[in-house]
Amino acid sequence: MKVRAPNGQNLTVDGTPQPFIGGWAYLIWAHGPTGGMRFQVTPAGSAELVSKQMGDWSRYTVREAQWNGGRIMSLQDSESGGTNMVWVGPHNEISTFFSGTGVPFEAFMDILAKFDIQDTPEGLTMLPRAGSGLALGNLLAVNTIDQVCNVQVKPVAEASEAIPRSAGKRMRGGSMWRVDEHDATGAVQTRSALMVNDTTATTVVAARPDDARFIGVVESISCRLS
Repeated sequence: MKVRAPNGQNLTVDGTPQPFIGGWAYLIWAHGPTGGMRFQVTPAGSAELVSKQMGDWSRYTVREAQWNGGRIMSLQDSESGGTNMVWVGPHNEISTFFSGTGVPFEAFMDILAKFDIQDTPEGLTMLPRAGSGLALGNLLAVNTIDQVCNVQVKPVAEASEAIPRSAGKRMRGGSMWRVDEHDATGAVQTRSALMVNDTTATTVVAARPDDARFIGVVESISCRLS
């Protein structure tokens, strides 16, 4: 599987014994002179679908506008005093959070206009335009194998603090360290594996610590950025 990350890199993932439940979701930050802003890039329709599944949709005041070949949705939550803005394209969507309500569409449009947005079936890229003063960083790619595990991929350069100094066990996807968290009785509460190679740091989090299918994923999966 090869997909395009928002920063223009190709993410290649192979060796998974079970299929992922859907497309990849990404978190990415745009850093500039006035600070940073976090964006989520997900398959088109995700924000609405997840909100309805979580029971949050009925709380929102929903407004829509057309922009740049897609539509912008304003999901205003008066209860929490915040607004989620979502640009929905033909294949993928971009969302970010604004504090406050009554946020004008133009506030989100002005931010998106600083990026060259290309939405394709292979993925969405949002590269800062020349003169915007913005740079992308803190990329995180996430997907799930149903009832088995969650897979989180970062560029290795952005995960240096999380890499253990001890030698890891050699796996197909890189050097691997197992991380167990225990409850008060000493039983394993959560189990994950960190795998590091020359381009990525991948965390695989088990749905159930004792599931043999999780071990199969850890032993076979390979994630690379290019």
